[in-house]
Amino acid sequence: MKGFAMGRLFIKLTIIMGVVILLFMPVNNFVKDSYDYNIDHTILAFKKHPYPVDIINLGASHSMYGYYFKPTGLSHLDLALPSQTIQYDFKLLKEYGKYLKPGGVVLVSISQITFANSEAKNIGNYYKVLDRNEIEPFNLIDYYSYLYLPGTNSGSFNSAVAGKLKKVKWNSHQPWANNGKNYSGRKLKKIEEQYREAVENDNIERNVNQLREIVDFCSGKGYQVVLTMEPVHQSYLGYFNEKVMSRLVFQHLEALNLDVPLLNYMSDERFVDKKEYFIDPDHLNSEGRRKFSWIVYEDLKRMGYL
Repeated sequence: MKGFAMGRLFIKLTIIMGVVILLFMPVNNFVKDSYDYNIDHTILAFKKHPYPVDIINLGASHSMYGYYFKPTGLSHLDLALPSQTIQYDFKLLKEYGKYLKPGGVVLVSISQITFANSEAKNIGNYYKVLDRNEIEPFNLIDYYSYLYLPGTNSGSFNSAVAGKLKKVKWNSHQPWANNGKNYSGRKLKKIEEQYREAVENDNIERNVNQLREIVDFCSGKGYQVVLTMEPVHQSYLGYFNEKVMSRLVFQHLEALNLDVPLLNYMSDERFVDKKEYFIDPDHLNSEGRRKFSWIVYEDLKRMGYL
């Protein structure tokens, strides 16, 4: 009888486990198919089938949404990812810079978060595109669960759900509510908090030094470095004005005194009043990206970099 009872218990547990797995599979697939989970797909595709490139761009989301050089005839590798720290800019450059053609160009995007951002928001973005020894912090359980069971990762699940719910935000939280001012105001508040924490934790100096290391690394490899700032809408400029940008960015660039050009398109009149070129007040859409990339291409040619 005891063996019979144990057998029945085993069957029940097996059924329960089977039901749990069946219910979990759609959740896991939902996360695996989400935009955020596959945000690194361009880099991953390049890793599988690499080729020589004329130009590489680094940076966070402003850069990721900023460049599309294919129509210009340039071979291009986009190494920018959302909220990417300058430390991971450097890691990716060291990993993929070997594919840059002799004298190739590295665009180092400088944004409002460049010197304040000190923690990679989604380490999972780098699990497939970087050697695990380059990932900090690295946790073996997190690594395998992210790759094979992303549905168990609360961050990945929340991002997937948020992606599906983007269009059902409260009206006041839509990107262009109040002509983009609500969005831009929230962004300033968030970045100011980031900057305050970075100052308290002495991360500003670390990020500034990392930028110098990137420039020195490129110089040693024979890469041509150009710092860039991508266009934003006027509603964003209203919050990230000259005074704010001087404190967040320019004072640190001036202190570095780098011998490389800065192409600052942030308030470019060809974009600043053109909502049709933007997804939201600080990210270009596909049309804006194409137009902007042609402008950068022509400016780099004029400067003798191409």
